[in-house]
Amino acid sequence: MADYKKLLNFLKIDSIFDDLIAIVEAKVELLKIELKEEAAKAATKIISAIFLGIMVFLIVLFLSITLATLLNELLDSRFWGFAIITAFYMLLLIAFKVFKIGKKLELYIEASLNNLSTEEEEVDDED
Repeated sequence: MADYKKLLNFLKIDSIFDDLIAIVEAKVELLKIELKEEAAKAATKIISAIFLGIMVFLIVLFLSITLATLLNELLDSRFWGFAIITAFYMLLLIAFKVFKIGKKLELYIEASLNNLSTEEEEVDDED
């Protein structure tokens, strides 16, 4: 066994082997860092999308209440404005189901996200 180690040391293969192990360990660490960066980017996008969705929901909600109140004033009623706005949203929901707009919207969003991720990869490749 001692002759084996002497031979490896003489041929300097042991240092090459140690360097190879160091390179593999460095590559693993680099992959871990890149994975953390990608996870952080994905989490940021998700949080931003959730925040944007909540804001859009609140805007639509308060705009609907405002329009219903305005219609109540114009119709001199306490409930017809709200009934009209509710009927509008019900018709919108029916249109989504009948014309399968929801599925088309899902496909459009999926395509947009795929294009966005492709563009990000191209930008990353340029750096």
